[in-house]
Amino acid sequence: MKIATQHYQDSVITPYGNNHWNGKEKIDISKEKDDAVILEISAKGKRAIQLKEKNEFEQNIVQVDKSADDLPAYSGMYDVDKTISSSLENCSKEEQGFVYDIIRENFLIGNGSSMSEEERQANISLGMKKAEYAANNFISEDKKSSFLDAMESIAKLASAGKMNADGNMDYGVKKGNYLGHGSNLVYTTDGLDMMRSMDSGAYDEYQRISRESSNSDRQLNTLKYLTNWYSNAVTKNPHMVEKYEAKSDEYIEKNVKNQKVDSIFSDLKTESKSAFIESLKAFQAQNPNFLSNIVNKELSRKYWAYGIIA
Repeated sequence: MKIATQHYQDSVITPYGNNHWNGKEKIDISKEKDDAVILEISAKGKRAIQLKEKNEFEQNIVQVDKSADDLPAYSGMYDVDKTISSSLENCSKEEQGFVYDIIRENFLIGNGSSMSEEERQANISLGMKKAEYAANNFISEDKKSSFLDAMESIAKLASAGKMNADGNMDYGVKKGNYLGHGSNLVYTTDGLDMMRSMDSGAYDEYQRISRESSNSDRQLNTLKYLTNWYSNAVTKNPHMVEKYEAKSDEYIEKNVKNQKVDSIFSDLKTESKSAFIESLKAFQAQNPNFLSNIVNKELSRKYWAYGIIA
């Protein structure tokens, strides 16, 4: 298993176990060799941590732009995420983006304050019909069943999610990062989410450092704090990573596996783009004031217009 910070997984990667990577300096941060967690920092990453000037720092840290619409979206359930990623391996960029938007916009929304709980559940139902459309139109035949099972698992996770007073959603599972794509997808534990879940006091301090640091120093200061916290935490508690993973697994077993998914959009047609759009328009005509913003947004999605012959 590998541990990667959210913003610097290309430069600082901490594998759990006895991995030996060439060309990297190793620092043993655990006294227990059998359960050792080795923090491996590449020479490039080590130099970046030591730099003080913002321009030099940014040249040495490679960050991934996560704002692009076609970037993958993941649930944190590795087997599920890898199944979906593998199913999309030979699909077009537009088709991949269509599926990942289901996860982002229908299932695991970040904030649900703009809709009622009934509407949020209906939005998940719409996402499952879009997943069914994907399976019927561009997922390979041998992967259709596993793809739909995986998408339903995320729909169940979304359905079980809880909203706080500010509308922010909590889905109860770890927030894993991933390296690679498709059948080569590799899971990396999100160090910051582990801090949030396992050490709330340290997470509060991390947020304070982030707030009080200048724009030029924030990334370096928070990276140093997170790295030092992890080093000290796993020394005191060598099994922290397993406990963090187990906490998420227990939540899924208890709250997600038997969750029911709303079926209000069950009558939508999924055999073609035109059939899907026409049936969604019919639903809108019958329910003009229900989920209107989301339905209108769906009807205006560029993906639906591309390739339809009038």
